[in-house]
Amino acid sequence: MTEKKLTKAELGILMDFIRSKGYRYVDVQLEILDHFACKVEALMSSDTDLCFNRAIDFAYASFGAEGFASIAHSYELSLQVKQINKFPADFLQFVKHWHSAIYIVYFTLFYYFVPLDADAFWTGLKLGMIGTLVFYIPVYLLRHRPRGSKYCVYRNYLGLTIPVMVLIMGLVSSEWIVNYIPLALYRVVILIFMYVGLGILYIFEKNLKAIVRRVDEIEVLHQR
Repeated sequence: MTEKKLTKAELGILMDFIRSKGYRYVDVQLEILDHFACKVEALMSSDTDLCFNRAIDFAYASFGAEGFASIAHSYELSLQVKQINKFPADFLQFVKHWHSAIYIVYFTLFYYFVPLDADAFWTGLKLGMIGTLVFYIPVYLLRHRPRGSKYCVYRNYLGLTIPVMVLIMGLVSSEWIVNYIPLALYRVVILIFMYVGLGILYIFEKNLKAIVRRVDEIEVLHQR
């Protein structure tokens, strides 16, 4: 059996076929192409009389009624699982960073030397934290912009991380917690939320830079 290898032109035809099915993210297209091309090559290798266009039809039919949907869904899910699974290691890296030590020192000093009932100070501290997140998220998005925006890995990361940022801002600004725990513990909880928020902001920029670098590399290769 002669092993069939698709030409660059044939791969381009497969990519056009994938786009025609409504898949607009480049990395999703490439993920589907990998599976699709393997199917077409296997069919043409097993039957040397099979023409390329017929092989496309048979290969696509082999994916079932959903077509490429299962591949796209599996890819998107793998991106989310990867980010969630690497969060503990990312946060540990933040804990070991020198910025983390400064935050801990500041928050410890605030707790021990600022009266717990100094509401104006603690409110200002919380607003400062919320303002930091609100300011730096768009700054990082503007600083680290990919050459091409049609990438699932980029959109997926923003869709996963920004809601977490909003949740942290909600927890930091919340006042209802104080109704259920002592004031001293409430201040500790708020400082912990702030520390975690700063950690997530650090992780956000680090991962965003890595994703944009990856997307730009794919974009350069894709345009060749």
